[in-house]
Amino acid sequence: MEYATIYRKIRQLRRKRNTTIQQLSLKTGLTPGYLSKIENSEKPPPIPTLTKIAYALNVHISYFFEEDNNGESDLSIVRKGERKEIIGDYTSLGYRYEAVVKKRADGAIQPLVITLPGPADPGSIPFNYHNGEEMIYVLSGMLHFHYGDEIHAVKEGDCLYFDSSIPHKVVAGSGKQTVRILSILSL
Repeated sequence: MEYATIYRKIRQLRRKRNTTIQQLSLKTGLTPGYLSKIENSEKPPPIPTLTKIAYALNVHISYFFEEDNNGESDLSIVRKGERKEIIGDYTSLGYRYEAVVKKRADGAIQPLVITLPGPADPGSIPFNYHNGEEMIYVLSGMLHFHYGDEIHAVKEGDCLYFDSSIPHKVVAGSGKQTVRILSILSL
């Protein structure tokens, strides 16, 4: 892979996400001028900077190093043992994110299997919000779904579908049991 294509991928992904340089600046803590310089340079940014950009655009840093599809099949099969763990909004809080499908540059959805750690103080988990819609299917365990001012107990087999621009969060229910969910986000 040509390292010079990294800046193109950053710009394309930012535009695809309808994110301005200013919005990306707020998410990364990098100045708009520096981000603009990165997008207009053929030299890739340092790895820590690229990691911040990847996190803000909700992709794993490996996305910037992957080869383009170049006419390969549109079918993506990811076996259970081949799932990539990715960085998500609450990775630092013990949440584990697994990519269920291989990332497609033109993909309109992002399906993830998320494992929530055992009991957590709901006050320690921040609300999340983003453009689009989201579906959450509880694979195992019980959780509390916070949606705006509402709180709902949700258990294995239950499914949620909602406007993800409303602040929301999922918190593992009582007991020491972890919770696994399938989350599908529209991009």
